[in-house]
Amino acid sequence: MREVVWNSLVTSLQSGRCVLVLGPEIVADPLEGERRKTAEPKSVRDAFCDYLAQQLEEERQSIGERVLFAIAQQYEELPAFASVSLKNIAAHFFRNCAFGPGRLYRKLARCPFSLILTTCHDDLFAEALSVEHKSPMRYWYHYRGEPRDNRELEATLSPETPAIYHLFGTFNEPNSLVLTENDLLDFINNLISCRPGLPNSLRVLLRHNTFLFVGFGICHWYIRVLLKLLLRALNHSGASVALESLAGLDARERDQTVLFYKRGARVEVVDVEADSFVQELLDRFDRSGGYLGAQTGIRRAQVFISYERSDEDIAKRLCESFPKERFDSWLDSSFLQGGEDWNMELEEKLRSSDYFVVLNSENLAKKLVGYVNKEVSIALDLQKYRQRGMKFIIPIQVEGIAAEAGRRELQEFQQLPLRSSFYDDDVATLVKTIFRDFQLRIR
Repeated sequence: MREVVWNSLVTSLQSGRCVLVLGPEIVADPLEGERRKTAEPKSVRDAFCDYLAQQLEEERQSIGERVLFAIAQQYEELPAFASVSLKNIAAHFFRNCAFGPGRLYRKLARCPFSLILTTCHDDLFAEALSVEHKSPMRYWYHYRGEPRDNRELEATLSPETPAIYHLFGTFNEPNSLVLTENDLLDFINNLISCRPGLPNSLRVLLRHNTFLFVGFGICHWYIRVLLKLLLRALNHSGASVALESLAGLDARERDQTVLFYKRGARVEVVDVEADSFVQELLDRFDRSGGYLGAQTGIRRAQVFISYERSDEDIAKRLCESFPKERFDSWLDSSFLQGGEDWNMELEEKLRSSDYFVVLNSENLAKKLVGYVNKEVSIALDLQKYRQRGMKFIIPIQVEGIAAEAGRRELQEFQQLPLRSSFYDDDVATLVKTIFRDFQLRIR
């Protein structure tokens, strides 16, 4: 993985802004009785899948792909099982599963996550956290429930008292479990339509954090769709890292899978064995000083400053003029280090910014070919996703150019002047404009 991604992930862990998103493919440790029956390591989800498949085979049913959604659908539709409730069977299985937390669970439990999203139906990660002397709180999404069935999260979450949010329901409420293909379709439909919606407190906590996806098996098409759905439903604007072994794919399929997540989702797919990755993450985290505490106070506005190279001195001065206690202003020449992937880093920073401030100058107007043109193009596309009237692109009318003489595509936005003789006043107006808008936005 690129060094810049490692640094970003470690920093998010240190500041309490990394959310673990657990998939159902993490291997569990079978307990003594189960160990005698288990020939190879498996997840609890796969164990339940085998349990249902065995009953179907006893009824002389042919089994196709061993995917839980498909097998559960086949089980539920079979007349021989019409008198039993699949959801009650699943609830009993996951509540009393003969497995304990595996090694990967135990390593992840050592990380300072204050919030964990999971599509697992079992409670193994809560057990792993308890072994680390943490006191997890459990919540779940009831896709068939009422708003009152989807309770808000506690305001005070920490690595010692983290929240585990079960997206696919819980055995405590069998009707909330997402098991069959029909359940999955209903889940997607209800999540998109917000009937019921996810708790507002959950959305706020997730909005600008980094996601670490582990155990999803993103080679499966339905997982690819599900992950992008979650990112869109949560209005997630931060970066994400997904651990996935792509060894079973040929080179073309591997490239297509990676590109699928990079397009519009900002997910960095890391083709690596999860256990070794998490161990290196823990080592880097410890070497960097460990947990530094959650960020407190009002979140600073993220400001991306775009400019044509001839205007670099003006851009640097403007960047330094933003009050550090209120703004996190970003300038490529000040922050990018040698050897980093400029194209990827710039695009990631632009997409996660709250405001795009562009120096609309004669130099920019004359620039026919250059990376700044791509930055403006991306910003214009991002503006389309925002409600009408919501500020994002803020052109700065640099001294010496009339508004109508600048870039044509920027003329529809209100431009603010930047004059050398009134520099302090003009910067104060810009700062006040952004700060007031940002305060209204985060209330």
